[in-house]
Amino acid sequence: MRLDQLLPGFGSGDAISNYALALQEIARGWGLDSTLYCEPRHVHPAVERFCEDYRRLPSPGDPSNITLFHFSVGSPLSDYFARLRTRKVLVYHNITPADWFDGVHEEKARVLRAGREEMRALAGVPDLALGVSEFNRRELEQFGFSPTGVLPLVADPAKLSSAPDPVFLRRFGDGAANLLSVGRVVPNKRVEDLIKIYYYYRNTVDPRSRLIVAGAMTGMDRYTALLRSLVTVLDLPDVVFLNHVTDAELFALYRTASVFLSMSEHEGFCIPLLEAMQFRVPVIAYAAAAVPETLAGAGVLVKEKRFPAIAELVGRILADPALKTAIVERQLPRLASFSREAVAARLRTLLEPWLEKG
Repeated sequence: MRLDQLLPGFGSGDAISNYALALQEIARGWGLDSTLYCEPRHVHPAVERFCEDYRRLPSPGDPSNITLFHFSVGSPLSDYFARLRTRKVLVYHNITPADWFDGVHEEKARVLRAGREEMRALAGVPDLALGVSEFNRRELEQFGFSPTGVLPLVADPAKLSSAPDPVFLRRFGDGAANLLSVGRVVPNKRVEDLIKIYYYYRNTVDPRSRLIVAGAMTGMDRYTALLRSLVTVLDLPDVVFLNHVTDAELFALYRTASVFLSMSEHEGFCIPLLEAMQFRVPVIAYAAAAVPETLAGAGVLVKEKRFPAIAELVGRILADPALKTAIVERQLPRLASFSREAVAARLRTLLEPWLEKG
């Protein structure tokens, strides 16, 4: 019996790619053969050894095998997946609504709309459709999928023992307060709101501080120009845009972060929340989309974007070591829900009828 996975791409440090590798390890631990099959045009050369061209996946396939299809973007793999005769499981990682990109990146908006239409067309194809969050599972139901379930992402404990970049450690470990945001620099992340919070924080709480925005900016020229213009207008010399960072640089950022900030208004899960909690960084996040579910009582959720108040909240946390420690300690138990063991148990429950027959 096999449990194979289909991915539209595969990248180094990519959350979905890492998730697929974790699920592969789980499947192999159960004694199942398991291979990752990808769209070769979208595989990073540094990690191509981990996956094979999806056209090598035996088609139509053995009905006793299981194929998981990770859906996050429109792809030729959708038609391929639909034709398979294996037991089919779709894993939905969310597609950001295209409205966020209208007037900012028209091609991206077109691709997102096409992806959502492709998603709707797959309703009725898989034997089981899973969201990586309850938020995503509800979207699957709205698209017409049934039955549905939830299979969360996996928190990788290896991150904590990985070596941080020494240059970043020196650069950002200078004693200044670091307000950190991690994630693609795109409109739904509301980076402009982070800048506004930092304006109040720097001018009313702590001038010896910086806002660090670490995330890919590819194709977001209009949006990043607006962000840089806002930084200039507000006269904020200590806002640092880092674009894409390596894993080692990212680990250094978490190790030197004073607080993690998210004002995003659309998230299907938000893996940086887990990373911040792993590195014992207190989280402050806006309660939107899947964020409240991912935190589930951990961190600090804000329901209104009152920027001066949020800046004051950051100041309170950083000025009170006992409060900061309490927040961090309350975050740690939440991570247990995303351990490899917990996710493996959940996957086993979801697939149990097939595994027993196989």
